[in-house]
Amino acid sequence: MKKKTVLKLLFIASCLVAVVAVCSLFYNNETSTLDSLAFQNVEALASGENDDNAICVGYGSVDCRTYKVKYKVTDFSLD
Repeated sequence: MKKKTVLKLLFIASCLVAVVAVCSLFYNNETSTLDSLAFQNVEALASGENDDNAICVGYGSVDCRTYKVKYKVTDFSLD
């Protein structure tokens, strides 16, 4: 009788380990997607911080190369 009880407990424990392993695989896939999305957001925010091609016109409240201007014109490209 004790042998059957021990075998049942071992079977239940192995099933629980398998369920935890499957859940951790799904969790890892979600985190890698989130990390990829976060990286893309950082890249998108970092691109375009350089205003080398901007044309700053007048005096106002718009930031352009550390100056306050009325208009800031940047060239757009389809590259």
